[in-house]
Amino acid sequence: DAIDPASGRVIKRSVMTKQLYDGLRLQRVPFNIDFDRLPRGEKIERMCNVLGIQWPLDPDETYELTTDNILKILAIHMRFRCGIPVIIMGETGCGKTRLIKFLCELRKSGVGTENMKLVKVHGGTSSDMIYAKVNDAETMAAINKQDYGFDSVLFFDEANTTEAISSIKEVLCDRTVKGQGLTPGCGLQIIAACNPYRKHTEEM
Repeated sequence: DAIDPASGRVIKRSVMTKQLYDGLRLQRVPFNIDFDRLPRGEKIERMCNVLGIQWPLDPDETYELTTDNILKILAIHMRFRCGIPVIIMGETGCGKTRLIKFLCELRKSGVGTENMKLVKVHGGTSSDMIYAKVNDAETMAAINKQDYGFDSVLFFDEANTTEAISSIKEVLCDRTVKGQGLTPGCGLQIIAACNPYRKHTEEM
């Protein structure tokens, strides 16, 4: 059964077979651990094991590593590995950009190079501006991949505020620029963030 470690409440029954559970235990997969109670260093070490980071390093001691934040980071990582587009939705100021910055800093393990390019999208952002940022990010990612072996991130913040959102969709989902594919194996990962749409009332 899937159990909430904090309350002991059964979330869902029979999520896996006994054989699978025993096999995972033999491979030292941890179960029933309350991550919020773990020391910060152990949280980062466990997270780095999943992310494939050899030298765990805390890039920002002021960033609170809650279970929710850790799950979001791991979910983003798994989507990168599977080639699934990553779109983060949340209100302005809820911590979307800082989450991605923490992930990027964690990945580079103290190496003095840039591995995240932030694009603050607005109403005046054009398709040509988006494509130019992608080309810059590709160059940065290729250098990081060749010299240091880690991936880089191009982050479109507030992606739904521009009329050129179709260009962001092309880059994010199709991984092309004006129909030309991105450089294979360059190590560039693309993320878009958007704010929730609001339905206008009659008064508005």
